[in-house]
Amino acid sequence: MLKFTVHFKTCPPLHCQLYDNDLSEKYYKLLNIQYQTDSNPIFRDPQLYTLQHFATLARQASDKLGWDWIRSKYNLQITTQLHKDLEKYLENGFEHIPAEHDHLLHELHYALHAIESGSKRNHWLQIEWFNDNGFSITENEYPAKLNLEFGDIRLQNPYVGHHPLYVYEQQDNINILQTCKFHDFVKPGVNIVIKNIPKKLNWNTYINWFQTFCPEFVQHHGVEKLKKFTGHPVVGKVQNLDDLKTVLKRPSLEFEKLTFD
Repeated sequence: MLKFTVHFKTCPPLHCQLYDNDLSEKYYKLLNIQYQTDSNPIFRDPQLYTLQHFATLARQASDKLGWDWIRSKYNLQITTQLHKDLEKYLENGFEHIPAEHDHLLHELHYALHAIESGSKRNHWLQIEWFNDNGFSITENEYPAKLNLEFGDIRLQNPYVGHHPLYVYEQQDNINILQTCKFHDFVKPGVNIVIKNIPKKLNWNTYINWFQTFCPEFVQHHGVEKLKKFTGHPVVGKVQNLDDLKTVLKRPSLEFEKLTFD
């Protein structure tokens, strides 16, 4: 059994068990090695990423990057538009931008999605590192799951761009080859799903949308690859779900450590 435990300070530990397959084994080894190398990952509590905090970051984006992110209000249409600045600036990865911009860009990206969710712990908790460690996977290795369940352990999105299902749900076909990224790389982050997120997908409507509004994307990748990379990359499950509910009731969360069985 591949098991590890996530500890938040003053909270019950969360016992995580991965599925018994080759991908989970490789991910477990990657996570373990990464944590032994650097035991201080990044954890952000969405509840701290308020509109006030985002306004401060937007001013920094204006000063340091020349981006006009200051608005009187932020709705989904506006945040989707602002996200394009991140996608374009990072289209070749963090290794191709000035290192002094790294932290601000990570903060902007996280805060942008946090305010889309009302600065609430809405979908998941994520522990991550700012590096490019990991390994590639093919569409045949991708562990696609349409319906997310409370306590699922999901692979961290390796890109600033969004996976196909997310793009479809937002009807965002602008600069599609830049925006839509297949999850073809596994990073050593821990992503714990904190709500049930059911999906009812009409595959014919879904594929037709891509063929109609994103023909260049379908031509570049093909329909079968698009289908196989559709869904969320779930690799395991938190075993003590009642304790996860207790953790989520805490007014603030601070990461303490990971332990491995």
